Amino acid sequence: MRCKGLNIYSVQESLMEMFPVSVEMRSFIEDLPKAELHVHLEGTILPATVLKLAERNRMDYPFKTVEEIQEALDSRTTSLKSFLDLHYMFVSVIRTKADFYEVTYEFLRTCMNNSVVYVEIKFDPQFHTEQGISFDAMIKGIDEGKKDGLRDFGVDCNLIMCINRERTVESAWKMMEQAYPYRHLITGLGLDSYEKDNPPSKYTEVYEKAREQGYRVTAHCDVNQEDSVKHIWECIDLLKTDRIDHGINSIEDPELVAELIRRDITLTTCPTWRNPYPGPRDLEGIKKMYELGLKVTLNTDDPAEFTSEYMNRTLIGAVEGSGYTKEDLVQFMRNAFDGSWLPRDRKDMYIASLEEYALGHTG
Repeated sequence: MRCKGLNIYSVQESLMEMFPVSVEMRSFIEDLPKAELHVHLEGTILPATVLKLAERNRMDYPFKTVEEIQEALDSRTTSLKSFLDLHYMFVSVIRTKADFYEVTYEFLRTCMNNSVVYVEIKFDPQFHTEQGISFDAMIKGIDEGKKDGLRDFGVDCNLIMCINRERTVESAWKMMEQAYPYRHLITGLGLDSYEKDNPPSKYTEVYEKAREQGYRVTAHCDVNQEDSVKHIWECIDLLKTDRIDHGINSIEDPELVAELIRRDITLTTCPTWRNPYPGPRDLEGIKKMYELGLKVTLNTDDPAEFTSEYMNRTLIGAVEGSGYTKEDLVQFMRNAFDGSWLPRDRKDMYIASLEEYALGHTG
C-alpha cells in the first residue's frame, strides 16, 4: 500500500506549531557535531555567487539580480523536472577550475558555521565536461578547495561523482574513463538527475566496473517517482549499492524494509522545503522510516535552492515538524557517521566525539 501524505505541505504549518523549538534545543542543534551524506556541490551556490560567476565568465545570463533568482526558485512546481530545469541553469555558471575551487571552499566554510565536521559532496562531471571544462580542471579545483577547507575550517570531506541518468550509458563510460587517473581523489559513484524512464538497471554494468575500481556506490531513488519501490530493489540487487539517496518509498514494501535493515543500508533523506510552503516535505515518511529501524539520515540536498538552507536550519525544521528529541538527533548523526564512507577508525573517532557531546547536553 502506498504511504499517504508524503508530499502534503498543507499540514506542515500546524505540525510546526505543535513542536516549537526551544532556545535550548536550537542551541543544541547549532553545536551538535554533524555529518552530511547527501549534498550536491552545484546546489550549494548562493544566488549572489551565481551572479558573480556568471559575470566573471562573461555569460549572457537570464537572471540579473538576486531577487530574480529568488522569484524563479519560489515559482517552481513541486515536480522533479521543474526543480532540475532551474538547477542546471545555476550549474551552468561554473566554468573554470577557479570556480570549482571557490564553490567548494565557500561551502566548507558554511559547513563549519553549521558544525558539520564531515561531509560527502556529490558533483556531476558530465554536465561540466559537455560545456568544455576538462575533467582535470574540475577535479583539481574541487580537490584544492577541499584541502584548503580542511586546513582553514577543519571540515573533512570525500567526493562522490554522479552519473546523470538521462544521458546515454556511453556517456557514463566516458566519464568513468576520464575519472580513472583521479580515482584516488574520488570516494564514490552516484546516480542522479531525471529519473523518469531511466531506471537504475540501465547502469548495472557501469556500477559493476565502479565497484571493481574501488568506488563505493549509491543511487538516487527520488520520492514518489514512477516505479520507485522497484527502483530501490534494482539499486540493492543489481547495482549493489551501499546506500540509497532519498528512498522514502521503501516504506510501502515491508519486505524491502526488512531487506534494507538486514543489509544495513543507509538512506539519505532530505527534509527540505521551499517558499511558499511553511515547513519540510516528507516528514511523515521520514519519521516512519526512523520508527521502523531503517538507518535513515537527514541532509540538505541542494541547500542554496531551498528555504531549508543548510544543516542547522534543516534540522530545526525537522524538529519543529516531527517533535524529534535530542536523543533522536544524536541517533540521526550516529547513523550518518556510521553510514559514511570513512575508514572504521575515523568513523569511531567522530562517533566518540558525538557521544561525548550528547553526554554533556542530553538527559
